[in-house]
This record gives sequence, structure tokens and C-alpha cells, in this order.
Amino acid sequence: MKLSRLVLGSCLMFVMGAGAQADETKFPEKPVVVIVPYSPGGGSDNVSRAMARYLTEQWGKTVVVENKPGADGLIATNETIRAKPDGYTLLVSIPAIAMLKYTNKSIKTDPLTQLTPVSMMATGPTAIVVKGKTDIKTVADYKRYCANEANNCSWASGEPFTLMVGTGLMSELALTDKVTNVRYAGTSAAVSDVIGGHVTSLVTGTSSVLSAHKSGDLRILAVSADKRLVELPDVPTYAEAGLGDVKFTNNWYGIFAPAGTPEPIKKKIADGFNKAANAPEVLKVLKPLLLSPVGSSPEEFARQLAHDQKVIDASAASVFSEKVN
Repeated sequence: MKLSRLVLGSCLMFVMGAGAQADETKFPEKPVVVIVPYSPGGGSDNVSRAMARYLTEQWGKTVVVENKPGADGLIATNETIRAKPDGYTLLVSIPAIAMLKYTNKSIKTDPLTQLTPVSMMATGPTAIVVKGKTDIKTVADYKRYCANEANNCSWASGEPFTLMVGTGLMSELALTDKVTNVRYAGTSAAVSDVIGGHVTSLVTGTSSVLSAHKSGDLRILAVSADKRLVELPDVPTYAEAGLGDVKFTNNWYGIFAPAGTPEPIKKKIADGFNKAANAPEVLKVLKPLLLSPVGSSPEEFARQLAHDQKVIDASAASVFSEKVN
């Protein structure tokens, strides 16, 4: 009798396990929500929506993008952490997610320990930008102008990642004590204030300022690419502008899921974003934003994230000297 119960129990466990595996291979069976922690119109939003449209067609289930800005991305991050780890709630983030433990004093646990990396969607350069109608035409001009404290220079950052990059740039230019950082909750307002002349400069992802540069409202002084961009042949790289020692200057857009999400589901999602990143209709969105498709596996993204975390941790003491709300 005991043996019969044992055999029956083993069979039930096998059947249940097989059923769970089958459910995972059917993913998705309902709409998938992709949470973007920034306002509509930015790089994260544009990339997410392009890929969501593609995946909706490929998966046959709606992939919904929801914008939930605030607290340097913490609001969206916490909502994803609280979600069921079944793959139906995903988070889009940038390197700023690895900085949350330094920038928000309400955090008691590193959010990255409660999330799992799924796939890096795309990557792109950052830029240092000024108002278009100004005599500052080069990085050298910027340094000379802002070295004069009478000019009351300032630089804007829209989130922690560009805060770190900009801090490095100002240090390389020996302007740390001469140019005041102005922090914004997002890039859109910062762009408007630079165009309006309220802030001298902005450090941000190139995709957020490319259209304003082309219209003449803004001027990109330098970008973090390895070589000059075909779309911006007259704009030097950071290295060409004398900023070659600035660490961690490229931005990326990645997909995260709640910790505990089954590996088969993570792989299914990663495979989907890999195909999306290289789909012609998505590339039509990425290319004008100067973004390069990636579409990595969970393991590849995890390795890149671990590398970037080391760079961030090494810079944290000087960049994030005090946490902000």
C-alpha cells in the first residue's frame, strides 16, 4: 500500500511538472504589460513601443506599454518587483537602475536583487548639448565660457545615469566647481529649459536631442561613440573632444522581470525581443535615434549588468555623495 501511494504521488508530481512546463511553453496566453519608468516621448518609450508593436503581432497577444515616471524610476521598478513572476509584467530600464540604491534614501534593499535581467534591447551614445543659438560651438568653447564663474553655467541631468556621465564630463573639463548641476525628473523638461536658455547645457542620451539638434534648437557638442556617427559627421566623439577618460558613457535599454520568473519564460521573452530588435520595422525606429539593436540572452545581459555595476560602484562615492528623494 505504501509503495502504491509513493508511485501514485510520484506520477502526480510528474504530471503537474509537465503541465507547468507546458504552460510556460504556451507563453503568452494573455496581454503582457511593459512598464516604462519615464515620460512618453523619450528613448525608453520609443524603443519599447516599437518592440511592443512587433511582439503583439508575433505573439498574437497585446503587449501594452505603460508609462509610470517618478522617483528616478523607483515607482515603476517597485511595481514590477511586486508583480507575479510569470512574465506578464516587465520593466524597461536603463543603467540608472543600478544606481537606485545610491540615489533614493527610501531604499533598504537593492532593487536589482528583486529583479532578473531578461534582455538588452538596444544601446546608444550619450551627448553633451547646449542651446542652438549660442556662441558655444565646441567643447573647448564650452570649457572657456564656463570657466568664467561670472557666466553662472549649469548643466542638466534627467536621471541618475546621465548624472554620473555628466559628473565625469565636468571633472574631465575641470569644471566641477564652476558648473552647477540641475536635476530633473525626466529629459523632456531639461531639453525645454536648455532651449529656453534657463540652463546652459544638458547631458543625455543622443536619441533624446537629435531632432532638436537637426532643427537648430540645440547643438550637440560631442557624443560617446567610438567613431563619428554617420548621421552626425561634424560632431566629434568624446575622445576627439578631449574627454576620452570618462567611464561608462553609453546608454542601454533593457528588459527586467520579477525575481523568480521561470527560466523557460525568460528565454521566450528574450527570444522575442531579440527578433524584435532586428526586425526591419523596429530598425526604422532605432536608426533615426542613433540606437543599435542588441537583443541579448538573459545570461549575456546579466554579465553586462554585472560589469556595469562594478563601474557604477567605483564611481558612486564621488557622484552620489548624498541620496536624493
